[in-house]
Amino acid sequence: MPWFNVDDSAHSHPKMIKAGNAAIGLWMRCGSYVAQHLTDGIVPGLIAEMYGTAPQIRKLIAVGLWHAAGHDCPSCPQPADGDLYMHGYAHSGNPLRADVEERRARAAEKKRRQRADGAAARESRRNPSLFDDDPEANQEGFDDESSSIPTPVLREAAGQRGVSPGDSPGTSRARAPLHSNPLPKRGVAEREPRTGSNGRTREPAPSLITADWQPSDDDVQAAQLARAQAGREPLGPRQLAEVTRKFIRRQLDDQRRAIAWGGRWQQWAENERLEPGGVVLAFPPGAAQQQTRGQQQREGLARLMQQTGEI
Repeated sequence: MPWFNVDDSAHSHPKMIKAGNAAIGLWMRCGSYVAQHLTDGIVPGLIAEMYGTAPQIRKLIAVGLWHAAGHDCPSCPQPADGDLYMHGYAHSGNPLRADVEERRARAAEKKRRQRADGAAARESRRNPSLFDDDPEANQEGFDDESSSIPTPVLREAAGQRGVSPGDSPGTSRARAPLHSNPLPKRGVAEREPRTGSNGRTREPAPSLITADWQPSDDDVQAAQLARAQAGREPLGPRQLAEVTRKFIRRQLDDQRRAIAWGGRWQQWAENERLEPGGVVLAFPPGAAQQQTRGQQQREGLARLMQQTGEI
């Protein structure tokens, strides 16, 4: 897992002080995004606007922590129009895509060799001694990448280059959070491992969705980002509430059971269509013409009651 490096003297750096806490929060959050997605210092404009405000972005550019397209900093590359570049990113010990991919390739090859050697060793001990009960060490060949990640010792981990004589070697690092929420296959419950009292991993029983279930903030951000990348307009608060209400109703009508519902909701919200004026359609593309068994039963009952004059 890559890291976004922050110098331990960043808290008192002049640029940090001028930017202010709110803008530095945006700088830090986008830094973790850049490290996780290996963009080599490029902050997509869409991400900057989603995580922060226009005044915060302008402040980071004004103090020199970020560069917009057309900047005159000789040590930093030019971003595409609309994107931004984190000043000093490549010189501050931050992860670069080529280095991370090379390290991952070496780790994968090492695991392959270890597994091959382990299989050969197990084959050679097919008839072990009755007294040979020593466990095999690292039988699966798991490799810890953390030992191959160098600790940054440069003065630029705060995103600066030689502007403060009081800067000391950077040692603290902000770890990039993961927001991925993989989408399960239709009809298959999302699974989260759980450890029982015997130390073995057990699968919790799937259950129906509750009527008051709500998506997390990360679910909403992931769905909005996916909609933006697909060229769809974002969902407002009322539209999000309507999407969630219909999603819960659909899962209850279909009597679906799952361990977690965030991934399913993201897929639903990502594909939700809007009519002119921002009205949410009944179901996302591909499902608008389908009626659940519960809906068909309710409509049939209503028609029968009308015919018999009970309503």
